[in-house]
Amino acid sequence: MTCAILIPSLNRPHRLEATVLNIREVTPEPHKMLFCVADDESKAILDRLGEWYLDDADDPDRRYVTRMNKLVRHIGDADTVFFGSDDVIHHKFWLKEALKVLHHGVSVVVVNDMHNPAGTQALVRADYLKYAVVDSPGDAFYHGYHHNFADNEQSFTAWKRGTYARAMLSVVEHLHPVFQSPNSVNWDDTYQQALNGWDGDAALFANRRAFIEEVLR
Repeated sequence: MTCAILIPSLNRPHRLEATVLNIREVTPEPHKMLFCVADDESKAILDRLGEWYLDDADDPDRRYVTRMNKLVRHIGDADTVFFGSDDVIHHKFWLKEALKVLHHGVSVVVVNDMHNPAGTQALVRADYLKYAVVDSPGDAFYHGYHHNFADNEQSFTAWKRGTYARAMLSVVEHLHPVFQSPNSVNWDDTYQQALNGWDGDAALFANRRAFIEEVLR
């Protein structure tokens, strides 16, 4: 099975090489990295590293959900998709352990980010994407979110469909500064932009959750 690892990176060229080298080092399983970037420095780094990227410099909408939904259109023949980011550390055996759980017959496996009890990132069967958003088949995330709670809806929908599981032995450590861990990265404008939409995203998820409950009851 080939895994497409999707990484939308917004104004963080300094994180790209470490992200690529980390994934290469601890992911012996067949995989390919698909980035989405807009700035010239990021494009130059990925060109040097020989990694594929989608250049969306001409698209003013660079929200996480928008970029992920664009990237899933480019996974090709990948069997699974991992919704990654540029502020994580993949630990040894992360994909092996996630695939173990996936092979038990579910379609959405949320890994252990070491901080958030609900997890933040998921490995998903590619053929499940047509079911991931109840009213937008083929999208990975509902397009209305600014940033936050999109992953909560993805997990909740899979849970309601009976095809959700956790892989606690699959560790993809989240470096978000809010966790104040030894490996945390610095706060930046990208984090601030995400935070600015928190209240609206929370309200949207509450409404969406009720809607999904009704559709999938």
